[in-house]
Amino acid sequence: MPPLPVLIDCDTGVDDALALLLAARSPSLDILGVTCVAGNIGLVAVVSNTLTVLDAAQRPEIPVAPGYDRPLLAGFANSEFENASHVHGEDGLGLPDWPRSSRPPDPRHAIDLIAEILAVAPEPVTLIALAPLTNLAGFVQRHPALLPCIARIVSMGGSAFSGGNMTAAAEFNIGCDPEAAAVVYNSGVPITLYGLDVFRQVTLTPAEVDLLEGAGQPWSPLLGGLLRYVQRRFGQAKPGLGDAGTVAATILPETLTIHPHRVDIELAGTHTRGMTVVDRRVASKDAHHAAPPNADVAYAIDARRAARLFVETLVE
Repeated sequence: MPPLPVLIDCDTGVDDALALLLAARSPSLDILGVTCVAGNIGLVAVVSNTLTVLDAAQRPEIPVAPGYDRPLLAGFANSEFENASHVHGEDGLGLPDWPRSSRPPDPRHAIDLIAEILAVAPEPVTLIALAPLTNLAGFVQRHPALLPCIARIVSMGGSAFSGGNMTAAAEFNIGCDPEAAAVVYNSGVPITLYGLDVFRQVTLTPAEVDLLEGAGQPWSPLLGGLLRYVQRRFGQAKPGLGDAGTVAATILPETLTIHPHRVDIELAGTHTRGMTVVDRRVASKDAHHAAPPNADVAYAIDARRAARLFVETLVE
């Protein structure tokens, strides 16, 4: 089976780095480009981190383009939740002494890179969104004629059941730019919502961490450093893979249990702004009140299979 053509949009912090390593080394994916947006850390650091991870993965040929450094309607600086450096470290990777890439990014803006790749792609491309949806919203608004060139957006963002992690209601990626998320969810493009409900399920065992760190591959030292940081930062002997689970689910979609639902983004409310409102009435006696589905919502993932894929890909 030929590799799946993908574009990755990220705000490279620790788990984005894990996701990029898996995607870059997977023979199941053909990465056509990576776009960067402010989120976990500021845009300049996101770009630097992304180039550094791809260098470690020995994939310097993949174009990396910077995108938006703030949300569609309001700057990160105007928000209490400016970034997630308290989670990912001031450098975004929890590895401030790790040497960063000296390569320059692609000179194109993220939106232009996406447009140029989609315009010549011989088949529809899957977009893996691991960050606030600002770049994708900008693309939707500027290039509506190219939307049929997108096979699906697999978006790590939101929550169907678990509440939020940025606020009680809002997950971080959606909460950083709710207006952008609303644009994307109303675009008509097929979407898989990979939310906190499954995000937290995929973990590694201590033995798997040891195996990955000691695998002797060019990317093993960086991978080991990232995983050890997660163990220290969260006190987890079994570190979560976070965004890397989204990539695993893209490679093995059968690992997900999904149901179609209408998903709307709450744009107001002191306590609810940024909430993904998932209408679960589709299969109930109240289904006639429900709007048509616009997303496939992940309820569960085969977490062990996703973790094994991660290990097998990065050990070999």
